[in-house]
Amino acid sequence: MKKRILALSLAAALVVGAMASCTPEKEPVSSVEARDITLVMWGSEADQDFLKETSAAWAKDYAAANADVNSVTVDVQIVGEDQATTDATKDLSAAADLFGVANDQLSTLVPANAIYALPESVVSDVTKVVGESSVASTMYDGKYYGFPYAPNTAEIMFYNTSMYTADDVKSLNTMLEKELPGGATNLIADVNNAWNSMTWFATAGAKLFTGGDKTVNTLNCDEAVKMLEWLQSQGDSGTKKIAQAGSGKDDAAAMLKDGKAGALFFGAWAKDAFKEALGDNYGVAELPTLTVEGVCENKHLTCFGGSKMLVINAQTKEPEAALALAQYVISEESQLKRFKAVGQTPTAVALATNEEIAADPAVAAEVAQGAYTVVNDPLGGTAGYWDLEKPVIYEIFTGKTAAADIKGKLDELVAAMNKNLGL
Repeated sequence: MKKRILALSLAAALVVGAMASCTPEKEPVSSVEARDITLVMWGSEADQDFLKETSAAWAKDYAAANADVNSVTVDVQIVGEDQATTDATKDLSAAADLFGVANDQLSTLVPANAIYALPESVVSDVTKVVGESSVASTMYDGKYYGFPYAPNTAEIMFYNTSMYTADDVKSLNTMLEKELPGGATNLIADVNNAWNSMTWFATAGAKLFTGGDKTVNTLNCDEAVKMLEWLQSQGDSGTKKIAQAGSGKDDAAAMLKDGKAGALFFGAWAKDAFKEALGDNYGVAELPTLTVEGVCENKHLTCFGGSKMLVINAQTKEPEAALALAQYVISEESQLKRFKAVGQTPTAVALATNEEIAADPAVAAEVAQGAYTVVNDPLGGTAGYWDLEKPVIYEIFTGKTAAADIKGKLDELVAAMNKNLGL
């Protein structure tokens, strides 16, 4: 049978609500054969069941609500956020209509003209669901590009409850003053990682591309220098109260399991590994406060924050449908389903007080830490931050760089980044 086709311009399509049933009625202009729509969506392996179920429900509603659509099929494929940008930019015409990425990937995707910039009306709708801070993470060069479905908070704290009390872990100074059983290290942190080590700069008040301004880079400010002098004094060349968390999640989990460390700064994404490692002694909290003379006093440790978000392929043949599906996936209802399916911390503001979500201590800690983050601006990739910062801070932490040379090393870091940005 035939359906009446809708006079639906792209501009109008961009304001389609999160639910297909919210699509405004349109006047029919001609009689044609209703078309079949096929979309491809990439997602992580863990998200496959959720994405398939959610997209199937949306497809049914969308087809019923649009007179020119006979059927909608969404092909959900396994391509994770860590691989999507690489695969998409190799051949955009063969890439998915929608795919998930971390917000720092915008520095690659936008210059490649690979994804849609969202109009103000859609940005406004998304903001109502996820809030201003999440939406801010999707901005590049003054425009917004994504639908945030998960926070990407750099660090929270996991700790051994037989070594630290809930009161102890409110202050890093208190934690470092304790003598732990068996000579355990008070804290392990992934300092050899530019994503995690930004915590020490941000807590010192150093700024990096605030508001998307490439001229804002104060990683070499006096407070940052003093903070890194303090950090060095707590490491292997000093008190040995803070140590590197091995080479990643597995090493860190082993150190916790073997009682070699009392606490760990790490991403909430690895919570299951640390819960298993600590067993009955599993504790988790937002990052603690810190006092460093001349830098900060009882200041809540601040880390990098961003988002994982759905973006729309600029070459999709079905932009209206793709945008509608993206909004459906990040709706409050869908995010609650996602949490129940895979334990993903939601971005939906209304879910922050949901009792079921708050009952997961790692999720609750990530939500709380979200108030103490600085946006991981995509300019970092353009400036070469990820490759340049990591060896600088790690050599400072391990004592390879003398305390007297820290300022000079940070000056060189900022100069190198400015050069990459053409400043």
